[in-house]
Formats: sequence, C-alpha cells, structure tokens
Amino acid sequence: MPFKFFTPKLSAGITLAAAMIAGSQVTAQETSYIDIMAVGTRVDKDRHTERQGAGARATYGFQTSGNWFTEVQLFGVKLDEDDNLFGNPQPSIVYDPSNPPAGTISNDYITTDYPYVYTGELYPSGDVELAGLGMDVVYHFNGRQGYSPFLLGGVGVSHNNTKFDYGIQETNAFVNIGAGIVSGPISDNGVKVRAEVRYLRDFFAGDMNDYQFGIGISIPLNCPPPPAPTVAYAPPPKEEPVEQINLDDDGDGVLNQNDRCPNTLPGAKVDEFGCVVADQTITLDNIQFEFNSARLTPRAEASLDMVVQSLRSQPNTLVEVAGHTDSQGNDGYNLRLSGQRAESVRKYLVSRGVNTSRITAKGYGETKPVASNATEAGRAQNRRVELNFR
Repeated sequence: MPFKFFTPKLSAGITLAAAMIAGSQVTAQETSYIDIMAVGTRVDKDRHTERQGAGARATYGFQTSGNWFTEVQLFGVKLDEDDNLFGNPQPSIVYDPSNPPAGTISNDYITTDYPYVYTGELYPSGDVELAGLGMDVVYHFNGRQGYSPFLLGGVGVSHNNTKFDYGIQETNAFVNIGAGIVSGPISDNGVKVRAEVRYLRDFFAGDMNDYQFGIGISIPLNCPPPPAPTVAYAPPPKEEPVEQINLDDDGDGVLNQNDRCPNTLPGAKVDEFGCVVADQTITLDNIQFEFNSARLTPRAEASLDMVVQSLRSQPNTLVEVAGHTDSQGNDGYNLRLSGQRAESVRKYLVSRGVNTSRITAKGYGETKPVASNATEAGRAQNRRVELNFR
C-alpha cells in the first residue's frame, strides 16, 4: 500500500500542538506564525470520486521582507468513493469463469466491487487520501497588521493514495494560487482568524483541477510583551522635607509631590496632576534611521528609552507614532518609507514594555511639512517622528 502522508493521528497531533502554542504566552513582536485550518474541497470530476471532501492544512509562515511572507504548508483531504463504473463493455469481452468479477452487466456499464477489471473504458473509483507538501510566497496588503487581505502562489509535491495503481503518477507535483484574509488579534495571545480559497492543479493521472476552501486560526510565534502593570498612585504624604517642596524634576510645571505622571516628555501639555492631555503632538528629538532604511540607529534607540519611561508613566493615554519625510524622491516611496519608520519606532517602544493596545503607527510621507523643502535645514525639520496623543 502506498505511504500515507496524512492520517487522522497526524491531524490530531497538529491540532494538539496548535492548542499548546495558543495557550502559551510569548514575549516578542510577531515575525512568524503557525496556521491551522479545516479544509473543504471541490475536486475535478475526472477523479470519479465524490466531488466534495474534507481535511486539514497546517502552515508555518515567516516574514521575508516588509509585506512579503514565505509559507510552508502540509495538507491532507479525504475523498469518498463513488460507484465503480466500467463504461461501454464490448461484446467480445471474455471473462474467466474460474474468477468472475462481482457485479452486474447491463447494456451501458458494469458495476463491480472488484477494482481490477479492465474491460472497455475504465472509470475507477475508491476512497482517495490526497496529501501535499508545498511552499508558497504570500503578499499581505496590510502586513498582517489588523485585517489583512493576501494573495499567494506556490508549488509542491502531492500524493494520491488510492486502491488503484497509477504507477509513478501516485506521487507528483502540484501548483496552487489563492487569496484570503487574516483578521486582527482576537485574544491576548495575538491569535487571529484566517480564511482562504485556493485553486490547485494536481499533475495526477492526466492533471486534476481542484478547489480548496479553508478557515481556521493563525497563531503568532512571537507576540508583544504583556501589558505593564497598572501603577497605583499613593496619596502625597502630609509632610514633605523642606528641600523637596519646590522640586519639579520633569519640568512640566507640576511639583513632584503633586505629579501623578512623572517623566513627562519635554514640551508636553499636562493637567493639574502632571498627566499628558489629549489632542496634542510632540516631535521626538534625535530619532534617526540608517540611510534609505527603517532601521533605527543606536543613538535613536537611546533616545526612545526616555520616551518609554514617559509613556509607561502615562498609563491612560493612547498614542499614534507618526512618520514624516521631506519632498525629495517619489511620493509613493516616501509614504511607504515613513510608514515603515513609524512602525519601527512602535515596535521598539512595545519591545521595551509599552502596552501594544495603546500605540499605533502611521506614515504620512511628505504630506505634512513643517518647514520649506527648498532648503536643507527645512528638509531636515520635515524628516521627523511625532507622537500624536489622542
């Protein structure tokens, strides 16, 4: 009997592994993931099985560059047998009386339970276990941030395990293309929902054209760190040493003994308790990137460490990281680059303990200049990163 790629035990093992991963809390920004999906299929009529079947697919994906990802998939589906039909028998058929086939002869066809009677044109049917191992290139239009539609395409090897011997065509190549969507996180662990449809060309027994529909969960192997604990503020002491009474360490205009949100960023507007008020924008100093890249410089990371302290002391604020560029270069390229740089800042802040639910990122390209782009000094001012407090 041909080797089975996909068995019920393997399916159960994949599902158990997925549940264990989903139940574990991981501590880094998502760069890779495992998807587990139930699969329904509509197969080529030339398979001469039931047209519908069901199975499962497991996918390991990892980020290649930007919105591009690579996925390795393993799938298996089960197709139930149809009636075994041997069409248009000829009058000259000679049967071996010592080993007659089981079944009934009519004017149009013979139905039989014996699978190796080759009389006339053979239409074989039997349970088919179709399994495949392949690799796909995937483009996520939203970079797996929030709801992200995607397109995919790739190649692989399929195995058709049937009771009929098709020779070397039992294991062969396939190609597939597809489209789908991944949702935003639906749990604290970052688990998402994935749905997709694929066209699969299986080069088996004269080529088969199948369609597969899948829905399941996407489990990130790397997630943002857990939210920082809520700070409980004790009431200021009734008596303070004389030397402490008039101190304002963060320079926000609120004395230390009344400041519930210390480490305020320079220039930020605060309320009577020293906490940043909404609807204001603060430009971050010394946030630089490598040339023509979204990679932060060491000096920029050191500056962002001070921003982390401030944001962790402002637990009730919502912040947007906004990236801006000057007018040099292509408009579309500048917009993408500003978005990538804003996302790099957001990821760094999250990696240092800022709650991911509080902070988003967006690129504005060259659309919001604060100075003239006609001079180098003006362009330098326009290349900036801002925090928009909501």
